[in-house]
Amino acid sequence: MFAIVDIETTGSYAKANNITEIAICLSDGQNILEEYSSLVKPESSIPISITALTGIDDNMVSDAPAFKDIATDILAFLGDHTFVAHNVSFDLSFIQAAFKEIGINYNPKRLCTVRYGRRVEPGLRSYSLKNISSHFGLYNQSAHRAWGDARVTAELLHKLLAKDKSGEWQMMIRKNSGEINLPSNLKADDYHNLPDAPGVYYFHNKSGKPIYIGKATRLKQRVSTHFTAEKSSAKSAGFKREIYSISYQLSGSTLMAGLLEDEEIRKYWPEYNQAQKKPKIRFGIFPYKDQKGNNCLVVNRIGVQQNYWLDFYSLEKARTWLAAKAEEYQLADSLCGFPNSSIRIDEEKHNNNFARLEADLNKLKEQQIILSRGRTEEEQGFICIENGQLVATGFVPNSESISSMEDLEHFLELRSSSSTTGGLIRQALESQKYQIIKVPPKI
Repeated sequence: MFAIVDIETTGSYAKANNITEIAICLSDGQNILEEYSSLVKPESSIPISITALTGIDDNMVSDAPAFKDIATDILAFLGDHTFVAHNVSFDLSFIQAAFKEIGINYNPKRLCTVRYGRRVEPGLRSYSLKNISSHFGLYNQSAHRAWGDARVTAELLHKLLAKDKSGEWQMMIRKNSGEINLPSNLKADDYHNLPDAPGVYYFHNKSGKPIYIGKATRLKQRVSTHFTAEKSSAKSAGFKREIYSISYQLSGSTLMAGLLEDEEIRKYWPEYNQAQKKPKIRFGIFPYKDQKGNNCLVVNRIGVQQNYWLDFYSLEKARTWLAAKAEEYQLADSLCGFPNSSIRIDEEKHNNNFARLEADLNKLKEQQIILSRGRTEEEQGFICIENGQLVATGFVPNSESISSMEDLEHFLELRSSSSTTGGLIRQALESQKYQIIKVPPKI
């Protein structure tokens, strides 16, 4: 049995909006057997824009029952039937939220007629309820009213079931299939074909333009987190509606994914990659000499001054790095911005160790090649660095020997550096997780 549901609401996401009308049609897959519908009094006023769409205003629902007053009847009517709706995640999210408020956990098997339509009747220009109903010659007696939309969705389900000779619907209602939470405009195969490997993924809108770019250690797992999280804002709900396709690039390693993600974001500036667009406050490790001529280090916010050694995006990370180096190189804490430390190191020893730290940091500015995992077992990734900055990346067959930049000329792709890539490179070099090839200077 199927419970075909449609609701009208005060807004587009469940966290801050309410149901104003609910309709349910019970079906055996061929015929509507029973119907239920009711206006519902919301906790907030109905916006004028919603009234213009549905015709439901505050006066119409003033004497209607609240959801909690009819919840028992609705739950009994839904029973353990398969929950069906056109864009099921929308309707179900509101009903689950309403049940949750009164202590009921409702988690049915579910079927989305948008997705089901894509599978059974591929190739349509649009899978909106209006368009696909028209395609099958179905008439909606009252569009944008719950009872009208529920009834035509039930009739649509009957048409799709009649055409479904391979039992697609049975596979689709399996719980935890991962498909039930996908954006309604996204082809399911785009998600299911994602590998669980490191790489960069792209969400594209209807015209194919990237609207979000991200990196992942496991692509499929990471992408799924965008769609399994509860809709918490109108913006996130709108974001999911704009996703029409997913593409990806394999990177072989998380490091390579991070470098590629940064460049691709700076290339396309996707609408929903907000973090990279905001000006970031940076903190630097600054060297200076005190009145006695001792070499000192301090963390300061970076302004117009350029004489810093390294930069960080948080004060805490900068101070943590400096504290770790002070301990590793046995520097005097009082000369590194930690005046309250009880550890005492004489100034001569401090200055000698300071010179050693500075020399080691300068080595990081030499030409180097970082080797990482390839996209397949037959290759390895490489990252070319000069003066501590990203120059190029690429993938080279394992059969190729690497001793200089010239060995990689036919395999590399030039990259532009940024403060983000600089931080990733520094972390990689300091982590000692990667094989490093130091390139001898040209004579």
